[in-house]
Parts: sequence; C-alpha cells; structure tokens
Amino acid sequence: MMARTRQPATGTMVHGLAVWGVLGLFVGTPHAQDEEQFRGRLSVLPVDFATAPTMSGSGEAHATFADSMLVVTGRFEGLSSRATVAHLHRAPPARRGPVAFTLEVTSGISGTVGGTFELNPAETRTLRESGYYVQIHTETNDAGEIRGWLMPR
Repeated sequence: MMARTRQPATGTMVHGLAVWGVLGLFVGTPHAQDEEQFRGRLSVLPVDFATAPTMSGSGEAHATFADSMLVVTGRFEGLSSRATVAHLHRAPPARRGPVAFTLEVTSGISGTVGGTFELNPAETRTLRESGYYVQIHTETNDAGEIRGWLMPR
C-alpha cells in the first residue's frame, strides 16, 4: 500500500485565500474606475446674429455614466428670460444636432437641470466621443439660449 502525502493545511488555506482575493478584485467589488465622469460649461452660443443681443446666462453640467446609466445634473443663472425646456442634443462639438433626451429644468432665470437615462451601445459611443450637449431653451430664445458639450473629465 502506498502512503499518501498530505499538504499542510496552512498552505492550502493561504492558496485558497489568495485565489478568492484575486477573484474578488475582478468580480465581487464595484470599482470607481467603472464610473465615467463628464462635464460641460454652459454658455451663450447664438444661432444667428439677430438673437445674439437677446441672450445671456451661464452654468455648468455634470454627468456620471456607469452600468449603462447616464445621470446628468447641472445649474444655470442669468438667463434673459425663464427657462422653458432643456435637452441633451446629439452632435459633435461646435455643431448643432437633434434632440436625443429631454431633461427636467427649473422654470426660472436661474435654477437646475437634470435627468437619468439608460444608454444603448451606440449612445454610449456618442457620449464617449463628446457627442452630446446640454441646451436650455427660454421664453425669449426658444431655439436655445445656453449650451455646453459633455466632455470626459
């Protein structure tokens, strides 16, 4: 009969803990690097020369993206008239584009803007390529008074 050799229990336990520790790094814990941050400075960008004198205001927008969810928050102040609606538009920087998502907005000359959206893979690529901008429309400037592109931080 052949004798079996036995590994010390401490070696097995240490090895098992090391394996679980490595797996935990990849599977079991959420990571801050999984969360992507974006920021945009909201400022006046006239559509044409006729609207330029009637526009004012500034602000900023922040966005966090994780697990296909985009959370947008922001603030604004100094608009020429009350905010009526706010959107995320789809277009590369310095270009105008169509509405992609509607944001909640405070109806005033200063206030907040925000919304939460689930993005599909194409929308995620657009976000990562700085392809969305926040635009706040007002009573005086229904085509939009201030806007700013969401850029990676």
